[in-house]
Amino acid sequence: MGALLVLGSLVGCGSGDGKASAHAGATPAADARPTNGPGDYRPPTDLCPKVDFGPLTAAVAPTAGPTKGERTGSDPATASGAACLQGFRTAGTKVDGRSIVYCTAWKDVAAAIKQYTYRLSSAPQEARGPVVREPGLGRGAFRYENVKEAAPFRNDLRLLVRDSNLECEVQVQSLAPLTDQQVTAAWPAMAETVRALLPELRS
Repeated sequence: MGALLVLGSLVGCGSGDGKASAHAGATPAADARPTNGPGDYRPPTDLCPKVDFGPLTAAVAPTAGPTKGERTGSDPATASGAACLQGFRTAGTKVDGRSIVYCTAWKDVAAAIKQYTYRLSSAPQEARGPVVREPGLGRGAFRYENVKEAAPFRNDLRLLVRDSNLECEVQVQSLAPLTDQQVTAAWPAMAETVRALLPELRS
């Protein structure tokens, strides 16, 4: 179970490496705010001190061990950011799950919109059940349960948010099956985690 807390093996599974944008052919989504310019966010470098895992702890399971952070992004000229992982335990004393927050600042707003549009269009092919829009969170947000990349986890809940040139993704992954009550409670807790984080990251 110790491998759950090795963040280095996680980087690239989230939104931080910028590779997916090369395949994005969708038209940028409409937005009431500017769709060009550098945006409101600089690349985060140390995410863990800014992330409050309290809502997820209350909704899903007690935390296990300290948070672990790492910088992300293989091409800083395009996008770079950071990730923070918090292990949790649904039963007993062993770590059997994790919550991860990835935040990436893209080079400009247009690039962030393009990436968000691509992720939204590809989510139905990865999802168990519906892809649900999350209103009132950033300039666009959606959530779904991932099955394409879930192994070895029984549950892999994902929430992706775009605000200006920033993309943040929250993942809740558990080796032990989460109850319906835990899943239902996890979604608003994931949204609250990002809602509280965005002002901390704004330039």
